[in-house]
Order: sequence, then structure tokens, then C-alpha cells
Amino acid sequence: MKKNNTLITIFAAGLLMSCGGAEENTETTEGEATDSVTTEVVEEVEESTLAFDGVDAGDFTLFGHSEITADETATVDEMFQEFESTGAFNRKVEVKIDQVCQKAGCWITFKDGEDNDVRVFFRDHFTIPTETASETDAVLYGALVMDTLDVDFQKHLLDDAKEAGQEVAQEEYDAITEDKIEVSFDCESILVSK
Repeated sequence: MKKNNTLITIFAAGLLMSCGGAEENTETTEGEATDSVTTEVVEEVEESTLAFDGVDAGDFTLFGHSEITADETATVDEMFQEFESTGAFNRKVEVKIDQVCQKAGCWITFKDGEDNDVRVFFRDHFTIPTETASETDAVLYGALVMDTLDVDFQKHLLDDAKEAGQEVAQEEYDAITEDKIEVSFDCESILVSK
């Protein structure tokens, strides 16, 4: 589990940089013997080459690292059932996009079966067009993961919303005082419906 949390933290720190945030990546790891939390500077992770940046794929446009098709997808409910029963989900799921990062297109959200937001982070910081409309059908390929969003990153997400023209009250910033653990989707590739 430590390996996954470390990867997620490195990923989130890199995403923060891609949206114009922090100057350096940091990694939070659990101490081996003391269970204390320490922060270390992490070397810059070399980004892999983006293979598909808006490539025509029939009824969809493909973005990401792997070529995928819209067949053999799970529903959102099936994805969560598989995650709950096996502790993992690593394949394609069909979703309706709810929100798109209006600053850079570097994340999206979709709704789970209980109308909660599930954030999708694009692996190695690829982006989709910011003008992608809410309710657009999409196929995601990647893994559902438990993710820790630190206080700075949660505030960064509010900054993204503010820069996109949404009204964000100071009280929303002030209410963020602790790290938040949530489920998110680490997306290697996405098909966006035309």
C-alpha cells in the first residue's frame, strides 16, 4: 500500500505543478519504524511521451498514452462493485463528464452512483480541451485508487475554480484544514465523445 500512496502523492504534486502551482515535487511517506510522516524532495519524474493528443477515433477523440476503443467497458456501478470486492479496478469505464479543469484541462470529474464527484487525474499531466461540455460521454482507461489530497492541493483546486470564473468564498479556503482521503481515477487514456 505504501507504494501506491507514494505514487499518488508524486502524481498529485506533479499535477499541481502542471496547473501552475508548487515549484518542486514533494513526497510524503510513512516512516518504517515510527509511523511518523516525513517530507522529502523527489527528483523530477521524466514525463513519458504523449501518444494521442486529440486523435480522431470514430465517434470519439482519443487523448493519452494508449490506444483504446469504446468496447468492453464497465459501468460506473460495476467499477465500484469490482473495487469494493477485489480492492482494485484497472480497465475501461464509461462515464459522463461532469466538470473539466477550466485552467488547463488537466482533470475532470464524473459522478458516482450516489451523486458524489470522482476526480480523474490524467497520467503524466496530459490534457483535454477545456471547452469539453458537461454530460459529454467518455471512456476512461486506467485505475481507480484511494488518493490523499493534501491541504495545499485542495486549495489549488479552489484556485482552479476561481480562475475559471466561479465564485469561491474565503470561507471555503478556511474550511480546508486537513488532508482528505477520497477515491479518484488515475487515467492513462480517454476517449471523449464528439
